[in-house]
Amino acid sequence: MKRVFALITAAGASTRFGARKKELERLGTLTVLETAIRPFLPLVEGMVITCPADLRSTFEALLTHSMLAPQLQGLSRGWRVAEGGATRQDSVRLGLEVLASLHCGDADIVLIHDGARPWVSEDLIRSVIEGTRAHGACIPLSPLTETPKIIEGRFIVGHPVRDSVMTAQTPQGFLFGAIRLAHARAVAEGYAATDDAMLHAQYSGPVSWVQGEPGNRKITFREDLPGSEQTMVHVPRIGQGYDIHPLVEGRKLIIGGVVIPHDRGEAGHSDGDVLWHAVIDALLGAAAMGDIGSHFPPSDPRWKDADSGMLAAQVVAMLSEQGWTIGNLDTTIILERPKLAPYREQIRASLAKVMGIPLECVSCKAKTNERFDAVGAGDAIAAQAAVLLVRRS
Repeated sequence: MKRVFALITAAGASTRFGARKKELERLGTLTVLETAIRPFLPLVEGMVITCPADLRSTFEALLTHSMLAPQLQGLSRGWRVAEGGATRQDSVRLGLEVLASLHCGDADIVLIHDGARPWVSEDLIRSVIEGTRAHGACIPLSPLTETPKIIEGRFIVGHPVRDSVMTAQTPQGFLFGAIRLAHARAVAEGYAATDDAMLHAQYSGPVSWVQGEPGNRKITFREDLPGSEQTMVHVPRIGQGYDIHPLVEGRKLIIGGVVIPHDRGEAGHSDGDVLWHAVIDALLGAAAMGDIGSHFPPSDPRWKDADSGMLAAQVVAMLSEQGWTIGNLDTTIILERPKLAPYREQIRASLAKVMGIPLECVSCKAKTNERFDAVGAGDAIAAQAAVLLVRRS
């Protein structure tokens, strides 16, 4: 199976956008660049981001302290920020050389994506990967919505059939060795192309395509941003979380930080507190900051038997740094036995204290699973959480 790497291009001058670098503009809680990077992180083993030479330290600081930093650090082949060149073609070529230092091999796949396309979906990325695996090169194409014309000077000299002409999007996928060779030959021959598919077709072979997405737009002008930053960031956010753990002997049953007397407790890498885990996922989900596994992975020994309430406190602090406050929390615990009514208010108080919100903003409900599945048999416990985040004024 070919490994997959990503090269995110953000080295342009953004002259048509305005004075500020467009990839550094904010879309809610993330910048354009971070938003563009995020859907690649579960799918790639290494990543290089190109940037203007004078902004390298800015890009490195942004990504090092980003809410995506745990996922970037988790990439098995690592990530780098690389200085770009005078043109996009130069920047991609330089980025490919840095990718080689991450041990990207000739038979591996590289996805080249514009950092100013923040709305690419994970599904489209997967389609490009599969097309590249099958054909060696693949890009997404979008149909034209208006009739194209070919011109020379002031006159129209051609009328191509609209259905035969499409526009290119990114990410564009290639075998690393083939696209690296194409860039090297282009430099040697002085050949300039408007995208990497054109280079590949010139020097390395044909390029296949998959259906692009209407929402996968590129930000070129300031008006391409979906409304002002202030309009977007003050929209409340809703998050939901769910978790389930087996019940085993020799472990404490801990729910929302409250120890419940029982002959079995939750299995888990941390203390197994299923309610806090659901709440953490709801908080992170509302802020589009990943999930509990991306911030506190079970592979990390630091979180062995960790107090889940302390993990939740860290998440609340992260949200606060981003300007979020918690409006209210609604939770449901699904457990056959023991009965939780005697502990409900204690659990509510524990949740409210850690989250720093009034008790009346926390709801805690308990249900059984009517003897269905492992929860109903008393062998597991599940929890659900819904949270509302609002911006501090």
